[in-house]
Amino acid sequence: MIKSKIKVMPPDLAAKIAAGEVVERPASVVKELVENSLDAGAADISIHIVDGGKKLIRVYDNGEGMSREDAVLAFERHATSKILKDDDLCSISTMGFRGEALPSIASVSDAMVATKVAGEIAGTRIRVRGGKIEDISDFGCPDGTTVEVRDIFFNVPARLKFLRSNAAEMGRIQDVVHHLSLANPDIRFKLTHGKNILLNASANSDLKTRACDILGTDIMRGVIPVEGNGGGVSVMGFVSNSNITYPTTKGVFVFVNKRWIRDKGINYAILQAYKNMLMRDRYPLAVLFISLPPEDVDVNVHPAKTEVRFKNPRFIYDVISDAIRNAILQKNKDYPDGTVTALHTSVPQDRIREPAIHYQTQDIADRQAALFEKAFHGTNGISFPELNFVGQLWDEYIICNDESMFYIIDQHAAAERIAFERIRKEYYSYGIRGQILLVPEIIEVSAAEKEALDSSIDVIKDLGFEIEQFGGNTFILKAVPEILSGRGCSGLLKDMTEEICSFGKAARIEDAIDAILVKLACHSVIRGRRKLTRDEVVSLFKQLSEVDFASNCPHGRPVVKMFSKTEIETMLKRR
Repeated sequence: MIKSKIKVMPPDLAAKIAAGEVVERPASVVKELVENSLDAGAADISIHIVDGGKKLIRVYDNGEGMSREDAVLAFERHATSKILKDDDLCSISTMGFRGEALPSIASVSDAMVATKVAGEIAGTRIRVRGGKIEDISDFGCPDGTTVEVRDIFFNVPARLKFLRSNAAEMGRIQDVVHHLSLANPDIRFKLTHGKNILLNASANSDLKTRACDILGTDIMRGVIPVEGNGGGVSVMGFVSNSNITYPTTKGVFVFVNKRWIRDKGINYAILQAYKNMLMRDRYPLAVLFISLPPEDVDVNVHPAKTEVRFKNPRFIYDVISDAIRNAILQKNKDYPDGTVTALHTSVPQDRIREPAIHYQTQDIADRQAALFEKAFHGTNGISFPELNFVGQLWDEYIICNDESMFYIIDQHAAAERIAFERIRKEYYSYGIRGQILLVPEIIEVSAAEKEALDSSIDVIKDLGFEIEQFGGNTFILKAVPEILSGRGCSGLLKDMTEEICSFGKAARIEDAIDAILVKLACHSVIRGRRKLTRDEVVSLFKQLSEVDFASNCPHGRPVVKMFSKTEIETMLKRR
C-alpha cells in the first residue's frame, strides 16, 4: 500500500502562513490596527513605534472599546462585527471586514490588548503570544482600546530576516499613517518614533489643512481644487500645478470611499487629464477622493485591501479625468497669475530629426489665424504681441521683456506648440488637408503593421495621408499632410501605425490621435539653431497669443521662462 504524502498542517503552522497574507511587515500591522480604530469610531488615534516597529507598535484610540467577551472573540480567526451574511459583501462600508487582522498579528508576535467600554468600571487586558492566549484579566484603562505588538515575527525567523532597516520600515509606516490621516482629516492623529514626534495632526481639520500637515505648506500653495460628479460617482480633492511633478506615483493619493488604494487605471486617467502637459514618466501631485455606492465597488480583492474592482471602471476613469482636466482649464482661465513653469508629458518623445523649414511671416500668420477660435489673451496672463523683442540667445532662444518681466522663449518649443494646436484644430474641424506626391513612396511593412494599417485606414486618411495596398505587405503612399510635403514620411507613417497599435483597445482612439498629432507637429518645425528676423518673431508672438496651454510644447518642455524685475534685482543684490 502506498503511503500517503499529503498531510493536514498543524494549526499553528497554518496560522503563521495565513498571517503572511495580512502581515507583511510592521506597516501592515499599523494599517490593520488603525483601520480597526477608525471602525470603532475613534476621534483620537496615537501610534507609537520603536525600532521601525520591529520592537514595539502601540496604537491607542478613544473609540467605543470592547466588552471582555468581544475582546476574547476578536482573537478568533474570521470573527468580526462588520459582516454577517453573504449580501453584506456587496455593500462593505467599513475599513475592515474579514476578521483576520488581530489573530494574524497575534500569531506572529507578542501582543496585548487593553480595552474598556464607556461606563464600565474596569476594562479588560488580554495577552497573546504566538497565537496562544496567556492571560485575561481586569485592567484599569481609559475608554477605548490600546493594542501593543512586540517582537514581530519572533517565531518566523524566515520573515524577520527579510525586513529592511529601521529607517526603511519606519518610512513605510509613515506612508500608511499619512494615507489614513489624509482620508480622515476630522480625526486627530499622532505618530511618534522613539522620542521623535513625526506627525501631530489636530482633529476637525479640513482636507487642505491636513494635507499641509503631511505634504508641507510650500507644496500646497499652488494646488488646484478638483470637483466633479456623474452617474452616482463624485470626485473631489486637488492636483498640483505645473511645477510639482515626480518620477513615480509617490505623489498620487487615491481614496475610494475613504479607503486608500492603488489602481493603474486611475493613474492612467490622471495622466490623460494632463495630456500634452506632462513629460514622459512624470506624475503630478494628486489627492483624490472618489465616492460611489458600496455595491459598485468590490473591496474584497486582496488581503491588504489596497486593490479594488469597479463595476464600471471606464465610466469612473472618465469622471476622474474630466474633473481634473476641467479644473486645470478653469484655473488657467480664471487665475492667469503669470506662473509659467516646466510641465512634463507621458507622450513618447520623437527621436527623428527633421530638416529645417522657415517660420511663417506675418501675412501667412494672418491667414492661419482664421483656424483658431478667439482664445486666451496670451499664455497664463502674458500678452505676447505687446512684448518688446530684445534679441536672440545662441540663435535658439528669444529674449524679450515688458514693463515688469523678463522672458526667455524657446523658439523651437513655441513653434512646435503652435503647429500642434493648428493641426489639431484642423483635424477635428474638417480633417487635415493632404498634398499629392509627385512620386509616390513605396512602403514595406511587417504583418502586424499591415494589419494595423488595414484597420486604421480611415483615421490615417483624416490625418492627410493617402495610402493604398500594393500587394502583400507593400503599400503605396500617394499623399501626405501639407505641412509635411517635401520630406520622406514612410518612417513617420510606421510610427503612427505603432502608436495606434499600442493604444489599441486599452484607450479611446482620441488618445492615439493626439499622440500622432504630436509627432506630426514635431516633424513640421525646425530644430537646432536659426537666426530669426524681427518679422518672424512678431509672427511667432502673434500665434502664441492665440494658443491654449502655450506654456509648454506638446512634449511638455517649457516654452517660456520668466523673471520679474524684483527677482532680478534680488539676484544682483540690489534689494
